[in-house]
This record gives sequence, C-alpha cells and structure tokens, in this order.
Amino acid sequence: MKGLARFKEHFREESGHYVLIGGVAAMHWLERAALLARATKDLDIVLLVEGRDGGFQRRFWEFVRAGGYENRQTSSGGRVYYRFSQPREQDYPFMLELFSRKPDGLDLAGAPKMTPIPGGEDVSSLSAILMDDAYYGIVRDNIQEEDGLPMLKPEGLIPLKARAWIDLTERKAQGCGVDERDIRKHRTDVFRLSQLLTPARPVSVPETVRADLLRFLDHFPADSPEWPGILQALAGGGRGGTLSAEDMLRVLESAFVVQ
Repeated sequence: MKGLARFKEHFREESGHYVLIGGVAAMHWLERAALLARATKDLDIVLLVEGRDGGFQRRFWEFVRAGGYENRQTSSGGRVYYRFSQPREQDYPFMLELFSRKPDGLDLAGAPKMTPIPGGEDVSSLSAILMDDAYYGIVRDNIQEEDGLPMLKPEGLIPLKARAWIDLTERKAQGCGVDERDIRKHRTDVFRLSQLLTPARPVSVPETVRADLLRFLDHFPADSPEWPGILQALAGGGRGGTLSAEDMLRVLESAFVVQ
C-alpha cells in the first residue's frame, strides 16, 4: 500500500498508542496467508485511550503537515472522528481516518486548520461502533504487532465488519445516503477473513458481540442469492480460498463464543 512504509517509519516509536484496523489490516493478514486481498489506499487508525499521550499527537500533526494533506476534516455531534485526504506528497497514504473514544478527541493545539465534515456526508459507522465498550474491548484485546505496525487481528476485524454491515444496511433501509459498495465491502471482508479462523481455538467475545455476528449470519443462509457474488469476489485472480458457503458459515458460528 502506498504510504504505509512512510507511516511506519514516522510512528516507529509510537506503536503502543494506536492500532491499524479496516482494509489495511485485512489486506496484511490475507496476503500473509497467500489469499486474495482487497486493495485499499486508506489507513484506518484507532487512538488507544490507554496509551494516549502528547507525544503521539505531536507526531501525528507532524505527519499531516509533512504530507501536505489538503482536506482536513473533523466530525461533530458526539462522534470523535478525523479524516485527512489528498496529500501533496506522493509517498503518503491517500487518506487517513482516525477514531478516538475520548470525547475531546485529539488536542488540536498546533494542529493545521480543520473544517467540519459536511452534514450530508457519511461519517464512518466505525466511529459509532468504537464508542461501544464491548467493541472497543475487542479492538484492545486483539492487537498484534507486525513488522513494527500494530494491526488488529482477524478475530477483531470480523466482529467490527459484521457490525458495520448491520449499521450501514439499517441506515440504507431508513433512506440515508449509504454507498452500496461499502455494504458489499464489509460483507465480503467478513467471509474473506473467515478463511483465517481456527474453529478449534474459539475466540471469547461479549454476548452482545456474538449476537450481532449471528444477526449478520442470519442474512446469508447457504441458499442466499448473494452467495454467487461473494464466492466470485473471494475467488478472483485464482487466489481465493477453498471453503464453501456452508463451511464459512459453520466456521464463523463456531469460532466466536460468549465470554
């Protein structure tokens, strides 16, 4: 991914203060297993409450300035979410999305000028999900450092993406402006990542998280008309997995148990 090496070098001393989630983490684990991964150009970053300090925040603003990010936006209305895009420097990530559970978010002292995210634009559903203690706990408990970068493991990515699919699907049904591609992205990523699970070593999750995962799975019975599209996406380029729809459903249902 363009810009990832630059990001890693800049934050090499700050790995205890954040974790990478979303597409870049999914891409890392799938490529490591020689499976087809969805390309991404965004970095989704969760600021860890327990590791928050001024040093990380100073380094973050230095990175934003050095990359020359032209669009610098922040959310309002209770969600703490920042979006930076269109860097002038070509070797920086195309977009940074940063999430924080702290109501005051980042210290904006010394930050470049920020603008509000327009009210009509979608604010990532992850910004709301991560305010939930159960889901933040999933993130905090499933971090693994890989070549100097703290990554959320598949066991953490799957519940987040399943819940994001639920939220986006419900918002679309309510008439909100949700991009259908984002819904399909989270759906397919859940099943992609299921190929990396080991049912013999189930993951303990809060009851609410398992209930959300089962809600997600209920929408995709083995005879669902969505399965041909899912399997085609997983098999693209000849590097897809060999699991059937039934296999993936069985793995996902058995791999997560209530704490």
